[in-house]
Amino acid sequence: MIKIGRSVHLKYKWLPRRPVTDIVLAALTFAHVLSAMGWLGGALLTTFAVGPNLGKLTQTASLEFNARVLPNMVRFTRAAAVLTLLFGLALLGYMYGLDNSYFSSTAGMVVSVGIILAIVAAAVGFSMVIPSFLKIGKLAAGALEGGQQGSPQDMMAAAKRARTGSMIVLFILLITLAAMVTAGVS
Repeated sequence: MIKIGRSVHLKYKWLPRRPVTDIVLAALTFAHVLSAMGWLGGALLTTFAVGPNLGKLTQTASLEFNARVLPNMVRFTRAAAVLTLLFGLALLGYMYGLDNSYFSSTAGMVVSVGIILAIVAAAVGFSMVIPSFLKIGKLAAGALEGGQQGSPQDMMAAAKRARTGSMIVLFILLITLAAMVTAGVS
């Protein structure tokens, strides 16, 4: 940080860029932050709003929600997670290219931790949470159609697995957010 008179200016180690490329930097940053908000928002919504309140619905309403709304929520959150990772890597590549010296700085090390945590969160989400929610949706759709009826134990096991995974992902994403904010202001 540089202190000039009464004002404080943050000092960043940005590579020199032309004004036209600053638009690209702003667009990549905006896209990364927006998609991260979608991913974290989806995790928060699922963990604290949908999951706990689903049991308060009637069985028919719960089946309707699980069959019709849950698959759309899963698609949205999955897309947000993928876009967050892609825009984050694109942003990092755009800002630093092949210059690895950034990662030896404190901010670079914190960003590295954030990247690893985001990948872990995505791995847990894609291997545990999403398949469980898709199974719940499929079982609910089958029950509504009167065709294949999954056992309530299958539905409860998938719901427990999804809830546990959602809480893990949310915890990791909150730590990732803290790491990225810390790196941005250091």
